[in-house]
Order: sequence, then structure tokens, then C-alpha cells
Amino acid sequence: MILDNETHSFKVHEWIEKYTEAGDLSLVTGYFTVGALAYLARTTNDKVNSYKIVLGDIVSTGDEKERALDLLNENIGVEAALKLTRLAREAMEFLELPKVELKTLEPNFCHAKVFLQRVENNDPQKNYYISGSSNLTEAGMGLKPTSNVELNLAAFGADSQYDALAQWFEKLWQRPQAHAEKTIVDEKGVKHKVPFKQYLIDEIKKIFREYTPHD
Repeated sequence: MILDNETHSFKVHEWIEKYTEAGDLSLVTGYFTVGALAYLARTTNDKVNSYKIVLGDIVSTGDEKERALDLLNENIGVEAALKLTRLAREAMEFLELPKVELKTLEPNFCHAKVFLQRVENNDPQKNYYISGSSNLTEAGMGLKPTSNVELNLAAFGADSQYDALAQWFEKLWQRPQAHAEKTIVDEKGVKHKVPFKQYLIDEIKKIFREYTPHD
């Protein structure tokens, strides 16, 4: 099935919400927004036993300190700003769960996007995949209107591509370029490694902000 986020058929988020069952969920995305991550947590956390998430090197090791926040925020409208603290807290609490594993492709940016569900009994009629252009963002998942043209293919485990994508993901997860640590550069220019999962949690914490009526 085609999921292009423009037609009246399934959008990416609708497919995930309807067909995710008890089991494991693996995904690859170039980057994400806290709103989309919070939505994923809200709609799948009570069903999914474990998550494996691969992200591209979304933040350079240089001085582009704002890049993380730009990618994580995406929508800077007034309404979105007022919701941002709540969404950031939901996203952070989700990432803190032991069942959520994260790796980053360093120093590579990740253009691949895929969602893979494997149900507990590995039933090919209930396993599914989504692969295409959609990142884990509100726009990519069809949670908000976008001028971007998105195109994804979705099917269940009986489709021959499912096993091929599952094998591709496992090889990616084991690749030397897939790291559980993130290289950062301190104020003295010295590189050192930190746990990638904690790094993302700390970056999301920076988004927390209480907005006054004046703001």
C-alpha cells in the first residue's frame, strides 16, 4: 500500500496506530521531532516490548550547537511552542525507558527510513513494514500538513520485502558505524564520547521552557 500523506487512505501514523501489536518495533530515521517521538510513545508504548532506533549523525561534532534544537523542534509556531515543554517531557521519559535502545550512525547522515514491527509470535500476517521518505517527524508521519511530497510503501510480513528489510536492519544495527556512543567536542576542542541515548535526553531537556503570557 502507498502511504503518501496526502490522500484519504492511510497516513504513516494511522498505519502504525492501527496495526502495531504486542512485539518489537525497529526504526531508522534521519532525524526526529519531539512531537512525533511523543506521539509514537503515546500510541505504541503499551504494546511494544522493545524498541531499536537508529538515527543519523543529527548533530555535528563542531560548533553548530543550534542544529539539534532546530531538528528536534521543527515547528516553532505559537501553538507548538506552548505545547513543546509537555511534548519534550513525554519524549524524554520515553527515551529513558530501558526497553528503548538507540544507536547513531557516526559520522554518516542517515537517509534511510524504515519502520519494522515484529509481533510476539512472528505472525507474517501481522508483522509489517513501512519504508520510504518519511522521517519520524509530525510532517513525515502525516500528523500535520506539509508541502513536502512524501512517499512510502507499507505491507505485512507475508510480503517478500519484509524479511529482506528485517535482515537489512539487523546488519545495520551491527555495523561498526552504528554507535551507542556519540562523539562530542568540548569547549577546549577536545573530542570525547558520551552515551548517545543520554546525549539525546540531555538535548531534549534543554527544550524545557516555561512560557509567560508575554512570551
